[in-house]
Amino acid sequence: MSVSTSAPATRTMASGTSVAPSASANQRSRARTDAAALARAAAHYRDARDRYRQAKAALKAARRQIVPVDAFGNRKPRLRGWLHLITLPLCIAASIVLICIAPAGPVKAACAVYGASAILLFGNSALLHVVSWHSAKVTRVLCGIDYSNIFLIIAGTNTPVLFALSPAIRRPYLTVIWVTAAIGTILHIVWLQAPNWVFTTVYVVLGLAPVTLIPQLWTAPAVGPAATILIACGGAAYIAGAVCFALRKPNPIPGWFEFHEVFHVGTIVGYTCHVVAIYLIVCAL
Repeated sequence: MSVSTSAPATRTMASGTSVAPSASANQRSRARTDAAALARAAAHYRDARDRYRQAKAALKAARRQIVPVDAFGNRKPRLRGWLHLITLPLCIAASIVLICIAPAGPVKAACAVYGASAILLFGNSALLHVVSWHSAKVTRVLCGIDYSNIFLIIAGTNTPVLFALSPAIRRPYLTVIWVTAAIGTILHIVWLQAPNWVFTTVYVVLGLAPVTLIPQLWTAPAVGPAATILIACGGAAYIAGAVCFALRKPNPIPGWFEFHEVFHVGTIVGYTCHVVAIYLIVCAL
């Protein structure tokens, strides 16, 4: 009896000792399988991450190559209009100062005309170029105003300057300049698609009109050499910008800063020279 009872116990113990190594082997096998699966998942993750980064870099590169367009399908570099938008508040402040310090009467009115033409120039340009207009009709109207403002800023700039000269000189020049500006404004509204060189020629001719007065400005008590040089430098900046606009070059940073932005820089430099010159003239009147 004792032998028969001890034999099953022995078999049970033997069986138990044989099951334990088998379970441990299965666990190790599952662990290896899980580790291999985890390694594959990690490899897939790294591969997917690398592909995502490559795609993201390619998308950024593609976006840098894409240049926005306006309602007419023309290129619109990303900095288009922003220079004028930054200049606008400075222009408003300078105009207020000029009007405040100008003597009462025609000179104050002339400074108001100059300030209004400059504010209209920079304000409309910023509105046209910074905002993404999808309506061709709205864009066409703003373009007409934008180009017409160039005539107005030329005439407006000459107005307070000419008040430093005698009425015999001032009146005919003011008449010719404002009549030309009015004609150019009307033509721009009715002939918006005119070639750039047509109106650029008119801009340059109108802008060069005061050049004939340089001797008188140089010797005028309220103007003098400093203001005359500033007026000449401002005119040169306007003309240089207009030439770049007509030639449609240079394009320093395609997609960001092109010939139109160079033109805008010319207008800002020209305006800065002229507003300082007019400030000197008004203080001397």
